[in-house]
Amino acid sequence: MEQPGRAIEFREVDQDGNQIPEAFRYGAGENSAGSPAPAVNPFIVVLWLLAILLIVGGALIFLNANTMVGPTTSGMPASFLMFTFAPYAIVAGLAAAICLLFWHAFQWQRRRG
Repeated sequence: MEQPGRAIEFREVDQDGNQIPEAFRYGAGENSAGSPAPAVNPFIVVLWLLAILLIVGGALIFLNANTMVGPTTSGMPASFLMFTFAPYAIVAGLAAAICLLFWHAFQWQRRRG
């Protein structure tokens, strides 16, 4: 009879009920070198690109402010709106970059033990 205090163990099995080796589950079986390939999260890549786009775009709007100012015949010009939201874009980009750095640090710490 098994002891009730023992921990429950889960294992992955293939279609025939054979246990899958742990090295194969984490990708080492697919590589010839035997070490797992670093998995890149596409959402994190998109967030990095968005943060860079916000920071650079906001800075370019500030640098080109003299060329964007001019008379218009219509209502509110798009250049005025871009110049109005440029500081917020830079702040949002910096906040996203800082949050991503904290996320990377957390993931690194979790992998290290």
